[in-house]
Amino acid sequence: MINQLQEKYQLSLLWLLSAVAIVGIFPFAVIRYFEGNLTAAIIDISLVLGILVLVAYAHQSRNIRALSAILAVFINIGVVAIAQANGIDSFLWVYPVFSSTFILVRPTEALGINVVAGVALASSSDIFTTVSVESYVVTILMLSLSTFVYASHSEKQFRLLDALNTIDSLTGAFNRRAMSADIKAALSNAERNGTQPLLAILDLDYFKAVNDKYGHAIGDEVLKNFAAITTSNIRQYDRLYRFGGEEFVLLIPQIHDQHHTFINNLRSSIKQALKTPDGEEITVSLGVAPWTPGTTEHSWLKRADEALYKAKAEGRDRAIFSSACKT
Repeated sequence: MINQLQEKYQLSLLWLLSAVAIVGIFPFAVIRYFEGNLTAAIIDISLVLGILVLVAYAHQSRNIRALSAILAVFINIGVVAIAQANGIDSFLWVYPVFSSTFILVRPTEALGINVVAGVALASSSDIFTTVSVESYVVTILMLSLSTFVYASHSEKQFRLLDALNTIDSLTGAFNRRAMSADIKAALSNAERNGTQPLLAILDLDYFKAVNDKYGHAIGDEVLKNFAAITTSNIRQYDRLYRFGGEEFVLLIPQIHDQHHTFINNLRSSIKQALKTPDGEEITVSLGVAPWTPGTTEHSWLKRADEALYKAKAEGRDRAIFSSACKT
């Protein structure tokens, strides 16, 4: 799941970059046009229009990651071209462009793009009759490395924020915020591509008795163990969410005819591995609902919850499938 906060942040940076392009580059295009430097004016106008088009398309398509990478390459090509066309008068644009690259793409990618652009400038420009090669190399290297360190730290902060935003702090399972986003994505994918996702609500049987007998600290350990056991017995792309208390939701994005076997094997594995401090088994009841055309997030959870209610009414330690589920 793409982090929505980071997506909004990245998009706001793209719009800021487009504003800077208009304010910072466009006046130079006008000046160079009236000075008769048509080549430099055309490059400047192309940069402004290219940035605006790419940012607008990123806003519309929401394919921000790919468009940001294209934009990073585009502005680096542009600064190399303008430095070649206009010489020392445009060379200082290298520094803001190289810094902006770290805003657009991941730090290692930005560093690679900077290296390629820096070498291209060094090998094809005549500015070194005015600027020493040593000064160029040292200042570009210091800029790129310091910005790399800052961008790497920011990326780590976003990963931490993403974890805090989507992970249940007690069990390590995903939380309800992540669940809602993933269910919407699974429903959209099912409608569009005909996949067969499955949703299950899992509830630990007689969990209150565990808390009453052993205390809430042990109850918390049981919940952690349950999440760990369940995660180890599902596939990499299946996702477990803490729904509330001792209830969890399992989203299986794609499954075919083996869903009964898969769910019952999971229930058996949990029963065998999940124990109280005295070694007693802790069982789980499951209500399972398949995707059907027209399913919404609310109706999907409702059908799974109704199946769970039946599982508990029939004695617990069992999985009940919604009547819409084929055997």
